[in-house]
Amino acid sequence: MIIIVGKRSNLSKNIALQIEGCILISNSSELETILNTTKIDEKIELIFNNFQISTKLNNCIDLAEYIDKSIYETSKTLDILDKKEIYISKIIYTSSSSVYGNNKFCSEIDNVMPMSLQASLKVANEELIKRFCESRSINYTITRVFNMYGGDDRFSVISKIKDTYIKDIQLNIINSGSAIRDFIYIFDVVDVYKKLLKSNNIPRVLNIASGNGKRVQDILNFLRTKDILIKTVNTQRNELKASIANIDLLDTFVDTRNFMQVEDYLLRELRK
Repeated sequence: MIIIVGKRSNLSKNIALQIEGCILISNSSELETILNTTKIDEKIELIFNNFQISTKLNNCIDLAEYIDKSIYETSKTLDILDKKEIYISKIIYTSSSSVYGNNKFCSEIDNVMPMSLQASLKVANEELIKRFCESRSINYTITRVFNMYGGDDRFSVISKIKDTYIKDIQLNIINSGSAIRDFIYIFDVVDVYKKLLKSNNIPRVLNIASGNGKRVQDILNFLRTKDILIKTVNTQRNELKASIANIDLLDTFVDTRNFMQVEDYLLRELRK
């Protein structure tokens, strides 16, 4: 049985579409209800996709709720399963490239250097998963997913490029789109998760990315050569200048040569 925490997550929904028998839950209360009404006599594989949108921090509506959902729900879920003595065979925790901070070429062996509250909470969750699993001899992987796009994505700059063109509005880009980012297609991420779920010998930390750095300005220039003009308005603010994954470990696990290229994705979506 595969239980995925984060029912509304784009990644969760697409994993569930490709793997039969997944149970999607929003929080620990839903898990407790399931365990109280269903006899669990099989091993459980647990995936944490409980993302919290970083822009919510800017609103400062309920900081305590944000932190609760970011780390308390992880600990509560683990606590419930532990007390119910449910056999957990594997845990995959979806972390983020943001934990690397200002690090141009990000390798799994690098020290984490979070530069935001959201990234710091991801690091705290990573440590929680690590300690929980190692103390109970549970197989686990912490995946550090880079700039994911596709599916029901509404937050990436790639989805915004797509929406901007379709709606014929302006795209707000930061620092003229000069920052370098590593973009990864959601269905390539799903394929990695499927492999992780099937494998016994899994890495403790794994970057999931293309390994290729792209500037937004270069993507827009490419689209322009294909007669796809995106209207833009520029905003200046501090941001990481570059974040590119080292995918040497990922290359031993899957064939990254078959990964979707972001330019091909946009051409396909914008020429429908």
